[in-house]
Amino acid sequence: MYLLATLCSLCLIIFGSLYLYWGAHAARLYRGVLDPQSGECYTPVATVILPLRGNDPFLVHCLDGLLNQDYPDYRVKIVVDHVSDPALGFVRQYLRRNPHPNCEVTIRDQQVSGCGLKNASLVQAIQSVTADVEVVAWLDADVLPHRHWLRDLVSPLRDAEVGVASGVRWYAPQATNAGTLVRHAWNAAAVLQMLSMGIAWGGSIALSRAVFQDPRFSDTLSKMMWDDSGLKAIAERLNQKLVFSPAATMLNAESIALDSSLRFITRQLVNARFYHSHFWFIATLGFVSALAQTVLVGLGLLFLYQGQQLAAGLVSGVLGFAGAAVAFSIYRLGSRIERLVQSRGGQFRRHPLKTMGYLWVMPYLFCGCLIAAIRTRTIDWRGVIYYVPAPFEVYINHYEPYQKPAPVSVRTGLENVSI
Repeated sequence: MYLLATLCSLCLIIFGSLYLYWGAHAARLYRGVLDPQSGECYTPVATVILPLRGNDPFLVHCLDGLLNQDYPDYRVKIVVDHVSDPALGFVRQYLRRNPHPNCEVTIRDQQVSGCGLKNASLVQAIQSVTADVEVVAWLDADVLPHRHWLRDLVSPLRDAEVGVASGVRWYAPQATNAGTLVRHAWNAAAVLQMLSMGIAWGGSIALSRAVFQDPRFSDTLSKMMWDDSGLKAIAERLNQKLVFSPAATMLNAESIALDSSLRFITRQLVNARFYHSHFWFIATLGFVSALAQTVLVGLGLLFLYQGQQLAAGLVSGVLGFAGAAVAFSIYRLGSRIERLVQSRGGQFRRHPLKTMGYLWVMPYLFCGCLIAAIRTRTIDWRGVIYYVPAPFEVYINHYEPYQKPAPVSVRTGLENVSI
């Protein structure tokens, strides 16, 4: 029993120490963001791609930000999934009221298959960029770009060895329902891992010419289900680096139901399982830490029942350390992001106590999502059913143009989640 307690304690001490290390790494990334920039800004000719399927609730705000960037020379390519997609009419109406000289709207080629629809739109747009373009970027429709978003995102590409720059996703929910806070707690913990392991976020990506012009990039992207987790491997194959731009941290304040939140987390894990080399490390860490936490809680109660106060106290200390390490790392990162957002004139609510409460149950929810992700081969997303037996084998079993679903309150958020 003591041996089991020792082994489980070691597991949780390692788990907590890893989060302290990841948290310190994330804090260093954000340390210089608020410092005044010196030297000339890096603003090469850029093309920004916005793939659309469905009329997202914040699309108008996305377009407001995207088409009013403080950037000297950039073009916008909006690729709508289908001619009957409600987003097409919305975008055309928006552009009639707010004309932009360098915004092009096209329809996705319906003959393309073998990859996710977003990837198909990206490849189509990349293949049509003009020869003077040095940077290609893209964003999701639920991203609300601030005025300097493109400058911030492109900035790391100043380094000739950097081929991919990624923004950071941070949920700052207004609502405090279970699903919204579960997604927030999971994402906060996941961001620490993503920043340390090079797991890109597809909501804000910028590529250098060395990457997007290489035919191997488009060829690989056109065989993948998702566009982000595999970017580190692609960049390395092209002798380039992937880095993060903390200044391009983007907030998402949407709410979501619990079942939709768990499906969202599962999709993120399927993405990592297919396309990132550290997935099995993350999965093993999640399973082992959840098991160790469960065993130690049981042993602690047993020690207490048997009157072994010292053993019970040591077990409680280990549990407290692991929980405090994760909570402290998340809180510190959240504080840095809050300062960043305030420097841009924005603000968001924080729910630290409620978030910490959900962190205690997240290991078990995470394990459930992991099991589902390992078993998943079929993905149903916005009216499209994909069958993905292997990372580079993507089949569309069912496709239909996007139709806005009937407003049913229990489905809050599912249709508005971007992956």
